[in-house]
Amino acid sequence: MAVHILTDSSHYLDPATIEALKIHVLPLTLHLAGQDRRERLDITTEELFQVLADRSAGWPTTAAVSPAALLKAYDALAQDGDEVAGIFMSRGTSVTVENALVAAAEHPAYERIHVVDSLAVSGALALTLHTVGRLAADGMAARDLARVAKQMGERMRVMFTVDTLDYLHRGGRMKGSQALVGTLLGIKPVLCLNEGRIELWSKARGKKKALDAMLEEVVRSMPPGEPVHALIFDAAAPEEARALAEALRAQLNVEQLYRNPIGPVVAAHVGPGCVAMAACPVSAMR
Repeated sequence: MAVHILTDSSHYLDPATIEALKIHVLPLTLHLAGQDRRERLDITTEELFQVLADRSAGWPTTAAVSPAALLKAYDALAQDGDEVAGIFMSRGTSVTVENALVAAAEHPAYERIHVVDSLAVSGALALTLHTVGRLAADGMAARDLARVAKQMGERMRVMFTVDTLDYLHRGGRMKGSQALVGTLLGIKPVLCLNEGRIELWSKARGKKKALDAMLEEVVRSMPPGEPVHALIFDAAAPEEARALAEALRAQLNVEQLYRNPIGPVVAAHVGPGCVAMAACPVSAMR
């Protein structure tokens, strides 16, 4: 009996890592300029920003993984008594996990399919998948993989900032009044994931102060002296992400540090210049 990890594409792990961790990925979809495009298969983040530079192209919409696609994946993976750990982006950012739960309940192998809301998205989900992929290789059962993913989501601290609030506002991820204030005053928002939902945590004047505030909060939220795993992720802001990674290493006992880009579906909501970080204590990874 084998254990398979199934997830959506919002983690943005590179293909070599996906293969090494033996993760099965179902793509999210971006509807842009009259076409449906599977992220990273039919469109890259760079191509998305190029299209959006022309306002006549309209604003993109994003689509979750469908119940039909999930049922097909369960059919393929839950054969011969195999188990499935379905670890998906948070319900606060997508209905994918809801679709996964509905599809699992309808499947004949439902007792061997364990679906969890990771409470994470993008690099935060990638950080969880790095851990559960390793644990699966060590022989952990699907039910326990789902438990670890949930624990990590509950104890992980995820902070990010954006260059413009326009993407969050137009994508329906931030109230209009908050977006308007930020635009008028030139304030950089410092945002967080709270129980899987994007919330405004604080505001800063300028990108550097926003990044400093993110770092300070992540450091404060980790247990003193305990080893942590962390991941820095960005949308077309590699230099700021690199500097943030170095600063994080200097202030925390970082056992493992990863870097990731932000892919098209999430980038459509945060825009170019987004820099984000996720950190989780090692004690949550067991």
